[in-house]
Amino acid sequence: MAANPSLRNAFAWLGRLLLGGTFVVAAGFKILDPPAFVADIGHYRLLPYPLAVALGVYLPWLELSCGAAVLIRRLEQGALLILAGLCGLFSLAIASAWARGLDITCGCFGHATSSSLPLGLARSLTLGLVALFLLRRGHHTISPNPNRPYPAVRQIR
Repeated sequence: MAANPSLRNAFAWLGRLLLGGTFVVAAGFKILDPPAFVADIGHYRLLPYPLAVALGVYLPWLELSCGAAVLIRRLEQGALLILAGLCGLFSLAIASAWARGLDITCGCFGHATSSSLPLGLARSLTLGLVALFLLRRGHHTISPNPNRPYPAVRQIR
């Protein structure tokens, strides 16, 4: 039995708001204090310092761009793919730190919050699932007819 289309649209709208809004807010905190975010990345002990610095400077801008793209629905599919990948990487990094017994905060929202690793992992996995849901849903709305994968193009004669 198929779900009500208006209910699916409501879930998609809420999912976009949750995913895009979370990444925009999180990026904003990190952009305001890059040195603190670089330190948060360093606490994971996964990357050499120069790479942590580069990530600390550029990653928040990528998160902001992708979060905004999801919210305004411009280049949404690409942004969702990037955010799903980021959530997967964040989940692996957090799980690795937790498994190694590191006593750190996740750094998801910079120093604005002090989320524990289990909470950060749950949040990252949930946001990743939301991104995958929206990706799957968007795939069907872009090309509802499998025999015609692209919109009709008017030929110029």
